[in-house]
Amino acid sequence: MARASGRSLKSSSGASPAAESSPSSPGAEMVRLGRIVGIHGLRGALRYKPDNPDSGTLDEIDSILIECGGQRRVHELLSMAPIGRGMFKIEVSGVVDANGAEALKGGIVMVPADRLPALSPHEFYYFEAIGCRVVLTDGTAIGSVVEMFSNGANDVMVVRDGAREILVPVIEDVVKSIDLDARRVVIEPVPGLLD
Repeated sequence: MARASGRSLKSSSGASPAAESSPSSPGAEMVRLGRIVGIHGLRGALRYKPDNPDSGTLDEIDSILIECGGQRRVHELLSMAPIGRGMFKIEVSGVVDANGAEALKGGIVMVPADRLPALSPHEFYYFEAIGCRVVLTDGTAIGSVVEMFSNGANDVMVVRDGAREILVPVIEDVVKSIDLDARRVVIEPVPGLLD
């Protein structure tokens, strides 16, 4: 199922892959990992909030792209340490003081999709499920996946069809198959799920 411990990526408003280029990976699809929520200290460290607190993606890459104020810049990731409440202190190249860090506040942290760590069989990144049609086991369409997140116990797909929204827990009893190539998810509704 979804990569919840270690590498999964939550996709939220504006978090779906953006088909734009990065200087470090020309033509690559960019994937949002999280955002810069503030500064940490006076030496240029940043407070980073990942979209998925369980994600370990930054542990396995050496550079990130930060988009802030309409500008994008690739930074080498120098260090990262947890600071509580699902946030991290990160240090990146080119940011050496509080003023430089303050200028990146609100910035979106992204990486090229082709630089994400490899997954094990039966795992996928959250962004890969966005846009998949969701159908019941009898073939009835109920909408499309517009967002995914972790609630701590399991992953959850947010499925919408017009104004109707259904939260589908990604657990064996409910999700029967996920075919990313066919862009299709088959679910067996439990009582109350579709109400």
